[in-house]
Amino acid sequence: MVGRPKEFDERQALDRAMEVFWVHGYEASSVQDLLDAMGINRGSMYDTFGDKHALFTAAIEHYGATVMCHLEQSLAAEGSPLDNIREVLTRAGGGGKKTAEGRCCGCLATNAIVELAPHDPNVAQMSRDLLKRIERAFAKALERARGAGELSDDADTRALARFLVTTLQGLVVMAKASTGRGPVVRDSVEVALAALG
Repeated sequence: MVGRPKEFDERQALDRAMEVFWVHGYEASSVQDLLDAMGINRGSMYDTFGDKHALFTAAIEHYGATVMCHLEQSLAAEGSPLDNIREVLTRAGGGGKKTAEGRCCGCLATNAIVELAPHDPNVAQMSRDLLKRIERAFAKALERARGAGELSDDADTRALARFLVTTLQGLVVMAKASTGRGPVVRDSVEVALAALG
């Protein structure tokens, strides 16, 4: 017997669930909040995504496939690799996604690391994988910068990429705390770029 076809767009529902988790975090997002945002009933959620935790891990994967993909594309864009890095860091310091009240939501991966990774090995691994992706994207941009003469030939692109991941995460947290604006962002970005040598 063939099951009834889904009466909702699974990708759109997942996108909406991701937004709820991104704005409110895992614990503060109730199942009803998620259902209301996705526009589906409880049975459809459990049949398609599983329980709340399974939906959250699906949202993290979706974040990697959408938001992280955009970051990778920004770093790989044509033009100066160091300008691309500057743009990515500056954007992170601007806080990215905002709530309706204008509060910064930060980075879903960073939020997950802080909230769940210490006691949730699955989320911890997913978060580490996302950070590794960012590190690789920075390393590729730095290698292009070295090839273009923007970095010295002996620059350690792996170590510098790790430094940039740490800087990026710090800027995201500062923005979420509403202290990462204006001069703080400019100073942090300029010092980071100067450190690249």
